[in-house]
Amino acid sequence: MSAIVNVSFIVGIGYLPGDYAVLFGNGGIGEIDYDTPLSGELPLYPSGAGIYGFGRAPFGRSNWGRAFSMKAPGFGHLPFGRYPFGHGTAIVQAAHEVFDCGAYKFAFGCFDEWGNVHSGTPEEVSADIHIAPDVPAGLTRVSYNKTTDVLILNAA
Repeated sequence: MSAIVNVSFIVGIGYLPGDYAVLFGNGGIGEIDYDTPLSGELPLYPSGAGIYGFGRAPFGRSNWGRAFSMKAPGFGHLPFGRYPFGHGTAIVQAAHEVFDCGAYKFAFGCFDEWGNVHSGTPEEVSADIHIAPDVPAGLTRVSYNKTTDVLILNAA
């Protein structure tokens, strides 16, 4: 048996179109192996999504976004319009199939379009994954009571 683990990364400010992420993991034991990726290149702005947010879109740059201000930034240029709501975002997701129980760790490494790693350490997420064993050959499950933890099998 196996399980599918879905890992998501919310793209924040500091990335540009052409940048991409790669999922790395530890295989259920030890530290993350950043030399062996678990996914291919995942664009941080798929189909151009996430480049502009509220504060950087035409609305945030219009007179209203500037709040008809003189010598002061407007709504779209203030902190509310800048981060993270104002810059917009995209979500990058990767699915990874695991076959064994373990203490899995995952992290997205982010790179620019030329393959240079972005500064900073990727944030790691962990999950203890337990895979249900296969049903023994020749036996079939008749019933299982979660309350009493009683499993009844029948010889086939």
